[in-house]
Amino acid sequence: MRQFTELSQFHLGDMIVQYLVDQDQQVTWQIYPASCADQATLPTQQNTTIALVQAKLAGDDYDKNFSNGLTMLNSATSRSMRLQDQQHVTQPDGSVKVTTTLTDAHGNVYTHYATWVAGSARLQVQVKFESRVAGLQRLEWLPSFCLAGISPFYGAHIPAGALNLIRLRSKWAMEGRIEQRPIEEYDLEPSWKPSGLALEQFGQNGTMPVRRFFPFVGLRDRTADVTWLTELAGQASWQLSVGRLDDRLVMFGGLPDADNGQWYVDLAEGEHYTTPVAFLTVGQGELLTVSRRLQSPVPATTKLPIIYNEWGTSWGHPSAALVHESVALLQDHPVDYYVVDAGWYKLVDNNWDGSHGDWQVDLARFPGGLAKTVQDIHAHGLKAGLWYEMETVGLASTKAQDTAALVHYRQNVVSTIKRRFLDLRLPAVHQYLQTKVVAPLAQAGFDYLKIDYNDNVGVGVDHADSGAAGLEQITTAMLQIIKDIRRQLPGITIENCASGGHRLTPAYIDATDVSSFSDAHETHSIPIIAANELNIIPAAKNLIWCVVHPADTEQALYFHLIATFLGRVCLSGDIRQLTAGQWAIIDRCLHFYQRHIQLIATGQPFRQGPDILSYHDPVGWQLSGFANDRKKLILLFGFNLPRDTVVELPVDTHWKLVDEVGSQPEPNDNPAVTIPKHAFWAHAWVYQKV
Repeated sequence: MRQFTELSQFHLGDMIVQYLVDQDQQVTWQIYPASCADQATLPTQQNTTIALVQAKLAGDDYDKNFSNGLTMLNSATSRSMRLQDQQHVTQPDGSVKVTTTLTDAHGNVYTHYATWVAGSARLQVQVKFESRVAGLQRLEWLPSFCLAGISPFYGAHIPAGALNLIRLRSKWAMEGRIEQRPIEEYDLEPSWKPSGLALEQFGQNGTMPVRRFFPFVGLRDRTADVTWLTELAGQASWQLSVGRLDDRLVMFGGLPDADNGQWYVDLAEGEHYTTPVAFLTVGQGELLTVSRRLQSPVPATTKLPIIYNEWGTSWGHPSAALVHESVALLQDHPVDYYVVDAGWYKLVDNNWDGSHGDWQVDLARFPGGLAKTVQDIHAHGLKAGLWYEMETVGLASTKAQDTAALVHYRQNVVSTIKRRFLDLRLPAVHQYLQTKVVAPLAQAGFDYLKIDYNDNVGVGVDHADSGAAGLEQITTAMLQIIKDIRRQLPGITIENCASGGHRLTPAYIDATDVSSFSDAHETHSIPIIAANELNIIPAAKNLIWCVVHPADTEQALYFHLIATFLGRVCLSGDIRQLTAGQWAIIDRCLHFYQRHIQLIATGQPFRQGPDILSYHDPVGWQLSGFANDRKKLILLFGFNLPRDTVVELPVDTHWKLVDEVGSQPEPNDNPAVTIPKHAFWAHAWVYQKV
């Protein structure tokens, strides 16, 4: 058995970070809420130390436990690491950085960084590898984090059913389904002896980091009411795992390994490699409460500008005439931006998503060019936005034949049915985008840039040590381009979109001002998806579609408009034939939204209701919203319920109704509300504490 003693302990905000060392100077760690410190124990039933830093060098042994081909956890590289030093630095504002240095059997140096920013509720973790061996070494795996010791609140045995594994699933236009199941359903329990690694591993390969799953995983101790969560920065390929060999579980992940995700780097003596960031937290309470700790904080605000995007009107065929008709209407309503979406350039075969890349304005539809359209938008009191999908080129474009500018893999141009991909590492490509994207935005005077991305490069690209390492280079270059655009166009608002939510990760969320929540345009699952994503992105940065139609009933308008109150309003649809009554409902909802922006932006999200099985045909109800010490915004949605259903609002006599909007509920005793059957129904209330 391994014998652990405490190496160090840090009280960071409301978290305890505890580093442990065993009798052979191997280091591991565990974290837990400070409020539970008196319940936490050191591991006593471990035959193997799960090292703080995990890695594998080519030629070093894999572990046993039937894990070769599944994971590189506990390789001979990791097992050989020994503690050399640990330092910590406290900044004047109270921020703390803990640096732990280890060496392996070859003499290579590994540095583990754990940083806590004062006032935050998360750790930022990275690992640095430094080659100290003559000649080239191939580093086949270096995850960003490895968190052991879950859960520390039991002795030799964690009771069955005590722990749940948490993941967020995803597919196009159905993002964020919450999967929370007992660990035993994943076989994450020890066998009769510690021989045979239990492992649940998942991830994705390519440049759309949110596919099948978000790069997010957690473990919840239901008995102790403690949840551990981690989220990767998520630029491109990634891999996350939950494993168990002995008495406690471990979460680890970052870039994929060479076996599963084609990632490796070759390093000469003196060279180094640092992983992307992983974010870790631990806390008590509901998932929405703990997951919010992982998010970058949003400043208090009284402004969340309302956007109108014409996509749901033209569906890829905008024109100056459409813009003019629309802004003439919108100027009389509380809308701040007008965004021209895809298709403003010359189209081949009338196809918006096969023609982009040359970026030649279609003068037949925009006879005065884009500058005249911007002037028209500005003249009606709105700010102007424009769509680009700058990382790809449509197969019908001339640029698609410029193979020297395109991404290759295994010496072939990477091509999907409609797209090819620019190699953003090339100076010539940067100059091309400067000419075709940045300069036109500046010259026309646009205030807003929507960056879209509608396909995936795949498992790798050439001209890097490995295919997945090349993907990191490509996506790093794109994030740098975003920084360059900000520098050249100060004040511009930038939207992150990737066929909706395929890039809803910290790397892209934090690099941009707003993100498109989904391509869920014409669906009743919008409130479900938007509530799911509150686990990933602050409401103040999540842009939610509301596509209106002249045929919409009062009930339909309220349902789709109130759904946007779970984030930022993105109005769309053909507004030219709306009636005065329909406009009155839209205005009523948008004014309500504006009155409660600060609560939406900074309030604590909450959610109640039954699990809803189908997103295509939802049935059930959802109560969600935002709260602070003084106010509650309550949003109630009904999804085609088979019978009238009574829902109790989470308020008592200490709360007073001060504002509301929506379809009128059936008469009932307040605060009980009856949702009518066979309807997609919504209502919003604001209560204030008395």
